[in-house]
Order: sequence, then C-alpha cells, then structure tokens
Amino acid sequence: MKKLMLLLAALLALGAILALAEEAEPTVHKSGDWEYVLLEDGTAEIYDYTGWDKELTIPEAIDGYAVTTIGDEAFSGCESLTSITIPDSVTTIGDKAFYRCRPLTSITIPDSVTAIGDYAFNSCHSLTSITIPDSVTTIGANPFSGCAKLTDIIVSPDHPTLATIDGVLFDKVEKTLICYPRAYTNSSYAIPQGIRVIGDFAFGSCLSLTSITLPDSVTTIGDYAFYWCRPLTSITIPDSVMVIGEEAFSECSSLTSITIPDSVTDIGANPFRGCSKLTDIIVSPEHPTLATIDGVLFDKVEKTLICYPRAYTN
Repeated sequence: MKKLMLLLAALLALGAILALAEEAEPTVHKSGDWEYVLLEDGTAEIYDYTGWDKELTIPEAIDGYAVTTIGDEAFSGCESLTSITIPDSVTTIGDKAFYRCRPLTSITIPDSVTAIGDYAFNSCHSLTSITIPDSVTTIGANPFSGCAKLTDIIVSPDHPTLATIDGVLFDKVEKTLICYPRAYTNSSYAIPQGIRVIGDFAFGSCLSLTSITLPDSVTTIGDYAFYWCRPLTSITIPDSVMVIGEEAFSECSSLTSITIPDSVTDIGANPFRGCSKLTDIIVSPEHPTLATIDGVLFDKVEKTLICYPRAYTN
C-alpha cells in the first residue's frame, strides 16, 4: 500500500509539472511572414520570420500590437537577408536573434534598444561594421562571436556602460572584455590593466593571435573564452585568476604548455578539450585544489578527473 501511495503521489506530481509546462508554452500568432507571441504588457515579441526578403524593415506593430522584442533565434539562419532596419519600438534583442544570418551586411540598432542578448549576431559572416547606441545598458556574452569580417564596433565616448579600446569591446562598468573581433589580424594582444573578467567566447575563433597577455587584474576567464584560437601558442595566467570557465581554451590546437596558478580554485569542464598539442599542464604540488598525476589534471578536492591531454600517445 505504501508503495502504491508513493507511486500515486509521483504521478500526481508529474501531472502537475506537465500542466505547468503546458501553461508556460506561449501561443504563437501568425501574420503574413511574421510569427509572434504576446507579452504580459500587451506588446509583441517576434518569434520567427518566414519570408525571403533581402532588405527588411521590421514593422513597429503587428496586428495592432507594438513590437518591443526580437525573440531568441527569431531570424536564426535567414540566408536571404542582407539589410535589416529595427524600428524604435524595439527595446530588446534576444539571444542568437540573428544567428547565422550570413549574408547580412547592414543592421541599424535604434536608440530605443536597451538589451542585446547572448550571441545575438553570432556568425553574421558578412557584417563589417555595427553601431551600438548609448541606450544599450545590458549586453550578453559576445554578441559578435564568429563574425568573420567585423572590424568596426562603434560606441560613443559617452556611452554609459560600453567602450572600445583599440577596437575591442568592453563593459567599462563590469570591467569585462566582451569581444575581440575575429577579423583582426594582429599576432599578439595585451589585455588592458584593470579588466577583471574575460567574457564568454570573448576571443572565440580568433585565427591570428599567437600570444595573449593577461594583466594581474583579471580574476575570471569565462566559458569558451579562447575557443578555437588555433594559432595560440603562448598565454600566461596570472596569480589573480580564481575562475577558469568550462572549455575556456578548447580547440587551441597550437598550445603546448600551460601553467595554472595556485589562485585558481574554480575550474569548469575540461578547459583544454581539443588542444591537440598540449602535453604540459603545470600546477604546483601545493595547489589547494588541483593536481597532476602522470600529466593528467585532477580536482583533488572533488576527486574529479578534469583533463587527460589529447596529445598523449599512451
């Protein structure tokens, strides 16, 4: 009887969870080439675009509802668009909103936009220049990762939260490096003193950098921060760094050696995945959390094997 009661309770709980999930599913409305959902404030969020226009102006309203949000992945994979104009009714651009809009060469972000989501313009391979208005105060993980031709990220000197230094985009409030443009051809780069965080995917897919210098102000290296920096042969992690995110150096296929300082106490899933030449992961015998045994990296507190170097031939 007790087992039966427990089973019934579990089934009831599952039913409640499924009911909540169904309630959470938005109702998608269709109007011409647009699919949208209604938000709690009575405005519309673009859910999907199904047309094939080359030059597109997003409407200020659909079916009488003001368009305030470009939803996550709303234009993802649109292979026809070369130019997009966003109306000044829009305040939010969602995560991966324009992901892999590869022909896109021109986009105008109005002064109404306050938030740009994670990887919003990821892999827009034809985009060469973009202006971020002063209204944007929230910006996600590298919105321009994988933009193979982007060389100009323009923000005004008076922008309240963002700044560019030598063309590199920073959050000057959070002291975060957001985006080192992939199209840059410099072989070396020194991150400015005072920067505390290297953001997620900040150097993603940079194919020219062989050497990167981190200042002793950096405390956090984000997830995938140096992902696919294939020519990278030299990087020194300073004693100030406490956090290394998951796959932070993954696919850095020219990296042969790296030293992890004693300051690092938080390390994500294999930071060195795909590092095909990495043979030396160096940590001191006194490291508080990490250890190497026969060259294999372990978390000795959590009793976790973190990385077996791919370059090993055993």
